[in-house]
Amino acid sequence: MTMMLKTGVAHGLPKFSALEYRHVGPNAWQLTRTFMYFGEGYTIVVPVGFTTDLDSVPRIPFLYALLKGRSVRAATVHDYLYNTQAGKAYADRVFLAAMEDEGLPARRRYPIYWGVALFGHWAYTQYAEKTA
Repeated sequence: MTMMLKTGVAHGLPKFSALEYRHVGPNAWQLTRTFMYFGEGYTIVVPVGFTTDLDSVPRIPFLYALLKGRSVRAATVHDYLYNTQAGKAYADRVFLAAMEDEGLPARRRYPIYWGVALFGHWAYTQYAEKTA
């Protein structure tokens, strides 16, 4: 089954192209269309075929209920930046900006951001090992 999320808009300007993906395995979705995020002065292009876990959140009930499914577009961009080893700090900053552009309120985006900033080293390293 292919899923599609419509374009996100912030401040009257489109910030994301349509996000289209299909489920390919446990916690794995593959883009069926190129996905773009238009940040302030940069564009991130995630190619068709890229596989993401969307927004992985620890299965701790409170955290999971609070954060899961809140920022799928930004999470896809973040996964791609980790996968391409664009730099962890850079990827985390872009993630924070993309969550804001996706419309996630500060009370939701900052806990997610601090989670990846403080504990995302493992995921970043895992991507590095895959590409080595």
